[in-house]
Amino acid sequence: RPPNIRDGQLAVFDKNIRSPYTEHWTFGLQRRLAPQLLLDLAYVGSESHHLFTRDDVNPQQPDGTRLHPDFGPRVIRASNGNSVYHALQLRVERRFTQGLQLAGSYTWSRAIDGTSESLLVNSNSQNLNLTSMPNSLGGLKLDRGLGDYNRSHRFTVAYIWEIPGPRNGIRKRVLGGWSIAGITTLQSGAPYTVQNGFDRNGDGFTNDRPDLGNPDAPLNTRAIITPASGPGACSTGYRNPDSGACVSPAEVHFVEGVGLPNSVTVGRNTLLAGGTNNWDAALMKNFPISEKKRFEFRWEAFNVFNHRQFVQAPSRDLVNSPPGEFLNPKFTDGGIRSMRMQLKFLF
Repeated sequence: RPPNIRDGQLAVFDKNIRSPYTEHWTFGLQRRLAPQLLLDLAYVGSESHHLFTRDDVNPQQPDGTRLHPDFGPRVIRASNGNSVYHALQLRVERRFTQGLQLAGSYTWSRAIDGTSESLLVNSNSQNLNLTSMPNSLGGLKLDRGLGDYNRSHRFTVAYIWEIPGPRNGIRKRVLGGWSIAGITTLQSGAPYTVQNGFDRNGDGFTNDRPDLGNPDAPLNTRAIITPASGPGACSTGYRNPDSGACVSPAEVHFVEGVGLPNSVTVGRNTLLAGGTNNWDAALMKNFPISEKKRFEFRWEAFNVFNHRQFVQAPSRDLVNSPPGEFLNPKFTDGGIRSMRMQLKFLF
């Protein structure tokens, strides 16, 4: 056999692989609260079956050997995944009347699955490899949790308001014709998984999950395995890499895990990144020149209140995150306030 047969990875397709399919259902009520005010309430649900998954059919055993020790990882692409989605959707719309149009919507939802993406990279660069345990040992059930694309709450409001002003004379040209429009978006953050930083299950990847120490300890406290004797040793067998102090698992929230996942292993997608709090607005003014000609002035502001958007998952590698960075939010400057003005001549 080739000399690297133990180390090489082979990926094949399950001969019984099936095409994924999704079942949808919905139920809604609509009510007119006033001549120009409409209420729409709906429940939306779906289930997906035979989603694509990846599984190592030659997994590492608890004693460190593989099921077939003469071979390395043998990955099979199958269709064993399932997901479910439930949502309550509420929408209120005020049709344009008396210079005001308003539309607001709120969604309360939950997306649950065992793996969200087996082939590509998602927004938080996670869940793109194997399950935490082979599927034959219940890996998909162990990994069942919030889907990568779950956003539990989402609220949006869009509006247009024509500001009342003089209707004739020179004052109309200066003070009339102004309007304000905007969109407000408030949304829950994306779920993410704390990573062990050490390949505890022998599948060749270090994105396994750590163990839970003390759930009442501060969320960003951690402990990595340290020799009990020799230079830099800790009698407890663990060290907090942020403080440098020797600690016990009962003093920190997360603990470096070894061996296959067990009853104290942290779940998948148990933490949430920062949400979205964004307000966009525009101020507009028409300057009529004649019946067919006019100037249009428009001033737009994005993220008007300059809210910091910590939407990216923080550094979550328990073993390899530098001191002080573990689970600290990341600020991305792509969402800072920006403004622009434009003047158009229409004819």
